[in-house]
Parts: sequence; C-alpha cells; structure tokens
Amino acid sequence: MMQKEKACRNCRRVIEKGSECPSCGSTSFTTFWRGYVLVIDPEKSEIAKRMQINSAGKYALRISR
Repeated sequence: MMQKEKACRNCRRVIEKGSECPSCGSTSFTTFWRGYVLVIDPEKSEIAKRMQINSAGKYALRISR
C-alpha cells in the first residue's frame, strides 16, 4: 500500500512517514497541498529565504488549512 505524503501545517515540510515534523516538531498535518519546492541549500536559496525555510527538504507551496 502506497503511503500518502502529508505537509506540516506549521512549516510546510512534506513527509511520508511519522507523526512529528522533523523540521519544527509539529504534529499537525494535511494531505491537501499543491506544488512543492526542493530546498538543497537553504542559506543560498532565495526561495527558501522568502518561504522562511531554514533546513533542506521538500516543502509544499500551498496547503489547505
């Protein structure tokens, strides 16, 4: 069975497994999100700065609240 990815409602980090966000520690997730950005080097990324992302990973561009 394929596990559905979910996005953290707090920091937008996208994860497949687990019940706690590895970036911010939140336990609030949604499976309703659209688009994503992969951040490799947050210190050099303009998109990461605009989205206030401090760690590398996959992040949702738009999430449903």
